[in-house]
Amino acid sequence: MTTAALAEDFVLAPARCIARTLSRGQTLRITDLQGQQVADLIAFALPDLSDRLWPSTTIRLNGTVYFTTGHTLYSELSRPLLAIVQDTCGRHDMLAGSCNAEIDKIRYGVDDHRGCVENFVEAIASWGLGRADIPMSFNVFMNCPVEPGGGWSIAEPTSRAGDYITFRAEADILVAISNCPQDLNPCNAGELKPLGIAISAAP
Repeated sequence: MTTAALAEDFVLAPARCIARTLSRGQTLRITDLQGQQVADLIAFALPDLSDRLWPSTTIRLNGTVYFTTGHTLYSELSRPLLAIVQDTCGRHDMLAGSCNAEIDKIRYGVDDHRGCVENFVEAIASWGLGRADIPMSFNVFMNCPVEPGGGWSIAEPTSRAGDYITFRAEADILVAISNCPQDLNPCNAGELKPLGIAISAAP
């Protein structure tokens, strides 16, 4: 992805969220600028926004819960949405979903702690979508080990400064990215940091 071929190239500040439409063939790169920062990602098919990223379909069609180069994220109706074409980290999550105020109240006893769900609600409102439309997310750079006995936990990310993942849109889609604001568990290694976002020009 060369600079001349970019439609957008910017820094997403900590705890912020954006939504963009991508045409089939466009690429999206998310870069962990300082290391150990998670980005939650959701996607919807266009023009049928009711068909959205679906983790169980994605896991079944790829045969894994650990996604990297060569894997594809699918919708509920098994449409390919985003293919992973480059990945320098190799550890991401599709089981945790997104943090939100309600679960953080139960987990950590805090009120009104803003999470990725609240970010997504704001980011997708312009497309007539609301909280009930938000699917479980693909969590870029999030490290959630699954133990042989079925145990699951949130650990610090393995991503280092400069690690990136590049997706190619396999259909016309709406995508939203939340720079995760979680600071109550090891998800972001205790510090909220910026992310780099690069989107290629339409083919």
